[in-house]
Amino acid sequence: MMLSIILFLMLSEVLIFGSSEIFDFVHKDYDFVLRISKSADWYTEINKVPFFSFVLNRKGLGFEDSFIRTLEDMKYRTGIDPEVVEDALSKDIIFASKGVEMNVSDLMSFDLNYYFEFIKNIATHTFLAFETKYTNQLPKALAFLLSVSYKDLGSNTSLLGDSLYCGSVSKYFVVAGSKQALDLAIKTFSTPEMQLDKSVREFDRLKAGTFWISGYAKPNTLKFKLPGGVNIDDSDAEYLLFHSTVSAGTLNLTVEQKNKKQETTKKITDNIANLQIAWNYYLAMPTTNTDAVVNSIKEWLQGFTPDIGRLVDFVGYASKSSSYLYTIGRLESGDILFILDNFTGKELESNLSKLGAKYDSQKQEWTMINGNTQLYVYKSSNRLIIGNVDKSKYDSYEKTRKKLKDLPIYYDFSKITTYDFKLFMDVGDIIKSTTGFNISSKLLFWSYRSGYFTYYKLLLS
Repeated sequence: MMLSIILFLMLSEVLIFGSSEIFDFVHKDYDFVLRISKSADWYTEINKVPFFSFVLNRKGLGFEDSFIRTLEDMKYRTGIDPEVVEDALSKDIIFASKGVEMNVSDLMSFDLNYYFEFIKNIATHTFLAFETKYTNQLPKALAFLLSVSYKDLGSNTSLLGDSLYCGSVSKYFVVAGSKQALDLAIKTFSTPEMQLDKSVREFDRLKAGTFWISGYAKPNTLKFKLPGGVNIDDSDAEYLLFHSTVSAGTLNLTVEQKNKKQETTKKITDNIANLQIAWNYYLAMPTTNTDAVVNSIKEWLQGFTPDIGRLVDFVGYASKSSSYLYTIGRLESGDILFILDNFTGKELESNLSKLGAKYDSQKQEWTMINGNTQLYVYKSSNRLIIGNVDKSKYDSYEKTRKKLKDLPIYYDFSKITTYDFKLFMDVGDIIKSTTGFNISSKLLFWSYRSGYFTYYKLLLS
């Protein structure tokens, strides 16, 4: 999930105005680099974002207090001052890798120790670099945090555990997944012709910009996936550039994907505003891209395997007879509905009979049962609806609930009129439903194409 990468970055409480010199460690053969810039300059703004405040503060998950206690325990047991770690986390940090697929879903955890394990198990051609004035003490501090042994190898290098090799150069401390990766990073730092940022001109924008999180990825490296098949499709890309800022209580993240061919998304007018406020997940996409519609629905119906082929055929028929697909649901309960707007398809009954659907004339709905999965199909006005919520429940929401357009956040959502998909998630409602914590956090995520570029935009409050 998209929340995964945010939680990974939260570990460092890191924030901007970073030095670009740290990019010089990354060899031009590397596939992925992420820079997290100076935390002290962003910390106040980060705490104004409701989601981050929930993760960090004691009224929520308390990551900050938990980490401070860990540092105090480190001082008690080893004599290393917390300032050693705090200094490294308050300045520039980069993460770089080669031959590794960065799937943010694998970084999802509400356990602080999970992220220590992530560092402990970084791959062979992967490294982290920290700007710090404590290059000699940081490896021992890191050994304590990761619960691994420390061995001094001489010449400003050390070994943590069995596979983490550490070294320092200038004002930087480097920890790598192998001796080869460490040596290459240090050599690259002093050899301009080997450096990725010198061979890719797009790094000039990252160096000149004022960003919290920023970075670069080659194709098929960064996997960013949200529920419902909402993801980054870089199969026809040359590279991806990403950067973010935080202001007015909102994280603003942009991914710019350079493609090999030109395409431009058309402006459209949807009717998602009139859906009920009964859900915490709202996805809209035009049905002109039938494959995207089919893939999105398949993502939700993995359990319907025996009939998935015939179901895909039906979805293809329905999408070609509609103008928009709205996917709505409650993520914590699994309730999900696919609404095909402006449906004009003929021979609906014969197409449903191919799926073995049974019609109930009293309830005015078709039912398909496969194992423990039961799907309903029905019409409401000019909409064809497929899902695991029956018609009577849907109709009751229509009569008793306010509309999506009544939410304050809808003003921002409605301004997104050029898109290949757009998603609204009520993160606060999901958290309240699963943990009981009451926070006001929303997420908007959308994508559009312009010329040679595909843009992915995310706003998180």
